Amino acid sequence: MSPLGKLTLALIGVRFLGLNGLLLGLFFGHMLVDKTLIIRRIEEKLNQIDDVIRVKLPYKYYRYYNRLDGNIWGKIWGAVLGAVLFGLSGFILLFIVGQVVFDMPRNLEIRRIKKETDHFFDNHWGAILGLILGIVFRSPVILCLGVVIGFVVDYQRLEGARLIPFQSLSGYWQKINPLKLWRHAIGGEHRRYLETMAALAALLAEADGKVSAREREVFAQLFAVKPRQKSLVAEIFETPRRHLRDAATYAGRLEELTRFNDDLKESSLENLFKIAAANAKISTKQMKILEQTADIINLDQKVFVKLRRIFTPKPISPKLAHCYEVLGVPQDADLAEIKTKWKKLIVLHHPDKLVDASPKEREAATAKMTEINLAYQEIVKIKSKR
Repeated sequence: MSPLGKLTLALIGVRFLGLNGLLLGLFFGHMLVDKTLIIRRIEEKLNQIDDVIRVKLPYKYYRYYNRLDGNIWGKIWGAVLGAVLFGLSGFILLFIVGQVVFDMPRNLEIRRIKKETDHFFDNHWGAILGLILGIVFRSPVILCLGVVIGFVVDYQRLEGARLIPFQSLSGYWQKINPLKLWRHAIGGEHRRYLETMAALAALLAEADGKVSAREREVFAQLFAVKPRQKSLVAEIFETPRRHLRDAATYAGRLEELTRFNDDLKESSLENLFKIAAANAKISTKQMKILEQTADIINLDQKVFVKLRRIFTPKPISPKLAHCYEVLGVPQDADLAEIKTKWKKLIVLHHPDKLVDASPKEREAATAKMTEINLAYQEIVKIKSKR
């Protein structure tokens, strides 16, 4: 997730409102841009512009552009925003910031810092909002109350969140804190949900044969299984069951846990679809279990049809199969992998490289480039609709 929203609104805020604007910009940039579909739409649009540039540029310029590997948008963002808001000094400073933050995707340290920053905002936005309100209204009372209430909100949102960050005081706090019983109830409910989903996942895995390591791995990733929970999950996966009877039992438990939460119903079934599709296509037996589960938890039929369409795609047409063949990529390749291969093929077959070639050779190279570009555009168009 990109920090584009946080940085942009924070810079605009500090320019016009000072410290208050900086804090408000960071908060609303994260909540309204970086945590929403807006950031994804921006990234998609920049990728489309990058594709057009690669198709239009002559080779003598393209080879230099290709060395940038498309990582120029951060510098453009920094240069434009810096110049508009702060003049020449802003232009220089934010040009460098754009390069470091956005145009160095392979730098592991930058990726780690961005990830930890987003993680911090996700886990503490309640307390952050309380702090900002106190500073904006210049009221110590609002600041203290806002931070305390924010901590409680964050605590309720996140399983295992601590109101007191100091480990030495944590044990004592657990003895006296009035939310202790609530925490135990939430912890027990989460454990029951994990057990239920693990049992349904195991049923789906068994339905097409023996439970595979890949299916267990997918489950662990989807549900962020903690080390202390691994033995419980392993035990559930190793216990043999009778598919349809047990599926109804565990689906009934899932219905109780998701009864008043339609979003949780949809995400639960989506994760079950992902586990069913972990090895290859979803089998008839697996689909029957998924249908039965969706029916018992009262999932909207339109939602189920949408998920089934996503995870059981129709066979591709001969035309699309030819496009994959032209680019030399597998049909399950993601867009990043496809674009990487496309860029390599452009460099390899660009007709402008054939300076001393005959007209026929240049004509053949131009035809090849056209075929490559059309194949790429067709695949991108199809995958973008999914």
